[in-house]
Amino acid sequence: MKKIYTYLLMLSALWFATGCSDNANFLYQEATDVPQLLSYGFFAEDNPDVLAKDYVADLSAKGQGTSTINVQIAMPSTVKRNRLVARFTTTDGTSVKIADEEQTSQQSVHDFTQPVDYIITKSGRSVRFAVTVTKAMNQKWVERATFDQLTTYGAPIMLINPVTNMPYVAFKIRSNSDNRPVVLKLSKDNKWEYVGGEGFGHKISGSNFDFDFATDGTPYVAYGDQEAKTSGALSVQRFDGGSWSFVGNAGVFDGQSNYVSLAVLGDGEIVATQINAARKGEFARSKLVVSNYKDGAWKSQVSGLISNDVYVSNGAKGVNTAYVMAINRGKVNDVNYGQGVLKYENGTWTALKENFIQPGNTLNNIAMDGMSVAPDDTPYIWTLDNVSGADAMRVEYYDKSAAKWFTLGGNVLPLGFVPGRNTQLDLAVTTDGTPYLVYGNSADQGYPYFMYLDQDTQQWSDPVKLADFKAGSVSIVFSKTGVGYITCTDPSGYLHTFIYE
Repeated sequence: MKKIYTYLLMLSALWFATGCSDNANFLYQEATDVPQLLSYGFFAEDNPDVLAKDYVADLSAKGQGTSTINVQIAMPSTVKRNRLVARFTTTDGTSVKIADEEQTSQQSVHDFTQPVDYIITKSGRSVRFAVTVTKAMNQKWVERATFDQLTTYGAPIMLINPVTNMPYVAFKIRSNSDNRPVVLKLSKDNKWEYVGGEGFGHKISGSNFDFDFATDGTPYVAYGDQEAKTSGALSVQRFDGGSWSFVGNAGVFDGQSNYVSLAVLGDGEIVATQINAARKGEFARSKLVVSNYKDGAWKSQVSGLISNDVYVSNGAKGVNTAYVMAINRGKVNDVNYGQGVLKYENGTWTALKENFIQPGNTLNNIAMDGMSVAPDDTPYIWTLDNVSGADAMRVEYYDKSAAKWFTLGGNVLPLGFVPGRNTQLDLAVTTDGTPYLVYGNSADQGYPYFMYLDQDTQQWSDPVKLADFKAGSVSIVFSKTGVGYITCTDPSGYLHTFIYE
């Protein structure tokens, strides 16, 4: 204590000997020469199609002036972090670098999948700011919107508008036998709004319906048209901002379109697939028919790669590509109900899977199937088989580099119940490559559940219940900005919406 007292007396003497004002100026100069980071964050305005909101660091307690300052910002795991633009401010006359590269606020792009060191220098003094973007641990699915103005019929289809990054839902209504399409969009205050009014176009044959967006955000619908010249023939409509109009004529070909799928490609070409159900007409019954709209005209033909009879088909759009999966009707070349998967790109169809079943499978899977395409254009399919000794759901994905199909997670899905042809299930993959599943849990009264495949452990997460009602027509999507949406119907046919936040 005596040494400290003596030291303070010496400082006081120095202060008065050299002049109070001179020492004040010296201390002020010392403070202003210290390089400081005054603000730091990632803003949606600077990161369009990547962030849905702003993420700002709290620097108030970061001990400015030390040699290393750690900065952490938590973001949802669904956000893609490999090309982020930071916004920051510093004290005047300060240089900011990562390695030897000068950084400019709101302009410099960097990979934040690993910690990033900023070196901030002023008047020969440097401070290291170590920035780490961590995974937010408090995300959960929250119900935000219910649409009960209409009763849905068939399976509502949810997609993300590529321009607004907001979800749209399309479905067929059942109202006094006037079964027409409806499209809704979710507003920023989480309310569903009509796109072009309540019911438009022609009556839909059965539940043969699909929905897609052009790259400019224009919505399109495709359906079997009861009012076409040939009842049930494919019709496609688009929304021009004020009303829905037909693309070409109503009724694309002379036939009946079942299991309709739609893909609107980047160059404006439209690709639709369907199974022809007409006994008479342009094509034989039970054939997979491909319809293309290009240069102002429709052209339809039987697929040359799957020319045998097919029972069901399911399509999806990729990155300027179209995919379709079909299950053969009965036995083809001694394979019973074999699967085929085709890809359309640059005007050409190629086969990714031909007349295939899992080795050892004896289950005639003719109903439970689905398809989704990841942001990197990896196709995923799910089907039933009994290779494991019991009926189980298997998700496969196609590895383009290996040109092979692999089972997701290495095994059938751990659903906790035996799935069947009426099991409700959908899959979506985030921009960071994480697959998410939503399904109706038959072990718990059909209530909606979700789980995801952990990218680090390659294990499925524990299932989490979303709501206490039996779920129908489950659907899941993720925007490019990492926001997840789930929709499903309740037993009354009303639409429920959950947001991952």
